[in-house]
Amino acid sequence: SSGINAEWPLRPGTTMLGTLVFVTMATVLVTAEQPADPVWPTKFTQDFTESFYYPILGTHTTTGTFYYDYANRRYRIDRENGRYDRYCGLNGAKFLHDTPCTQMVLDGVRYLVYPDVKECCRCCTAEHGCGILKPTWLSGAKYLGLKNYTDPTNQNIYTAHSWDQAGLQSNIYMETADTDRKMLQIDQQPNDIQNYHPESLILDVTDPSVFELPEWCDPSTKCSVVSTCRAVG
Repeated sequence: SSGINAEWPLRPGTTMLGTLVFVTMATVLVTAEQPADPVWPTKFTQDFTESFYYPILGTHTTTGTFYYDYANRRYRIDRENGRYDRYCGLNGAKFLHDTPCTQMVLDGVRYLVYPDVKECCRCCTAEHGCGILKPTWLSGAKYLGLKNYTDPTNQNIYTAHSWDQAGLQSNIYMETADTDRKMLQIDQQPNDIQNYHPESLILDVTDPSVFELPEWCDPSTKCSVVSTCRAVG
């Protein structure tokens, strides 16, 4: 007997060592193409451009900033215009007016804040899915491969890894395919795309006061009975 497994024949002129090297290199390449699941930094600030699409109403775009502080279980999302956001806009008559809106999650409670009209309300709680996303929220997401991503604000092109994390809808997530792994896009299908600007990423929240509710905000005031907040719970 040659001692070689008949189910793994060698090509003429090859050696066991050469084959092992080839297999090892192929394994490394496959591993490189399928990176570990994304994990967010525990604290960061990043700007974004967001587009919403609704039948009849069409597509609308706004800009904003995301402040994330997982260690203290809090985050804040500012939108220059919250009218078309599923929480900020679908809150009583807010869908009828362009107005800035801030979503804040503090101590497991989500609040909606409308600074221009000095209004705020208590939306929903972590028990009903309104808490803070964990840094590992993309664990187990389906890897979709490498794609080219074009930043809509400056047309810069990035090679990006892409994933799909199923929730109430598909959530397509993209990040730079380098060691920094900066967030590029969250596509909450079918109608909400956030494009994050990688050059704006800061691994800190430089002003902790952004997580403070305004003095004029009564945190016990509930959002409208006709709102996404009440539908969620």
